[in-house]
Amino acid sequence: MKIALVCLALLALPACSLFHPAKGEGAASEAAPPAYTRIEFAASKATPSERAACEAVGGTIQASGKLQWENCVQRFADAGKACSGNADCLGECRYEGEADLPPGASVTGTCQVTDARFGCTTTVENGRIARTLCVD
Repeated sequence: MKIALVCLALLALPACSLFHPAKGEGAASEAAPPAYTRIEFAASKATPSERAACEAVGGTIQASGKLQWENCVQRFADAGKACSGNADCLGECRYEGEADLPPGASVTGTCQVTDARFGCTTTVENGRIARTLCVD
């Protein structure tokens, strides 16, 4: 069984180059941001193993919302980068300006800083205000 798994892994290695070309073969000049995985807790308080999983990815435990349930809040690698839509960000592309603008107004967005779900946010799509949503 182990030999079959090793053989399968060796056969799969050449396929990796199809998705990650070497430098000089069309590879992007910037390294890809690290993968993001949201850490969810099963109940209102994190268990010791859930806390460890959150801290292992650089997250912090924060009580949030009206119920003050604990959440693992992680910072996105592209936090603060200029964007024109969610496709440009690991999280959402948000309008962080001071003025309240109507939906459809042309703006430049900013990639959200953390994956915190609470508060009021205005998202940007195609370089325009998409919607404002408040979650508590």
